[in-house]
Amino acid sequence: MYPQGLFGIEALQLLILPIAVFGMLFFILYLRQDGVRVARTVVLLLLLGVVGFLGAKVFSLYVRGWELYQPLSQELRGGLRYPGALLAMALLGPLLKRWLLPDLPLGRFLDVLAITVCFAFTLVRFSCWMNGCCTGAPCSGIFCLSYAPGSQVWYAHWQHGLLESPVDGSLPALPLHFLFMAASFSVGVFLMWFDGRRSFDGQLALLYLVLHDGAKGLLESFRDPYVAELQVTSLLTSAAGLLVLFAILRWRRSRGARYSSRSMAVRAPAKPRFPTFCARH
Repeated sequence: MYPQGLFGIEALQLLILPIAVFGMLFFILYLRQDGVRVARTVVLLLLLGVVGFLGAKVFSLYVRGWELYQPLSQELRGGLRYPGALLAMALLGPLLKRWLLPDLPLGRFLDVLAITVCFAFTLVRFSCWMNGCCTGAPCSGIFCLSYAPGSQVWYAHWQHGLLESPVDGSLPALPLHFLFMAASFSVGVFLMWFDGRRSFDGQLALLYLVLHDGAKGLLESFRDPYVAELQVTSLLTSAAGLLVLFAILRWRRSRGARYSSRSMAVRAPAKPRFPTFCARH
């Protein structure tokens, strides 16, 4: 754990470049058979990263009552909230895709983006561990971790008078960031497995909302301090994805049934007509 940074560089600043490179390589290689244009794809993903960053920052400010961290350098260390990034990319991502990669189907773009985000967020959680943020309540199990002075959980414990000395580490706390990490990684692996079994483009993106945000919403119950906006937003996002997924599957099933009945009607043999003869007496 390195709450003061490593080699003079903050954890998020240190990891953001390799995470961005990983995300771009993963996205491009995953779609290599679709013939995507590499340069345009890189520009698109960079713009999405900027949009996501700004959305995460705005949502964080909203949760904090629009109060900035003091000193302002703390804003560069953290102050990012995932729901804001998701909402921003969901709103502007399709427009950017249409501008830069118009030949790539929107549903397929969202599917691969969902898988990429899962693994990218798995790596992002390492910065949470290094900063000592996104933790749970104090606990005493063997899986509980104590965080170094200067970490966010240490600040919280010190402000609440739970520490005897400022040189002491934090109380052992639930490493919730590792649970978030496991959830993101598991959903990403599942989506890759399900990719070859999907019924339509865009299904993986909806499953991402249902599974990833559903798991995040449940895990938010263990965050300390608890942030209601994070849990409510994640659970609502998961519920919305589930409703849209069920609606599309039902519509496709009903359309398939209508098409099948019409095909049977066309293929049904016509009843033979027998000529009528008039009897002559």
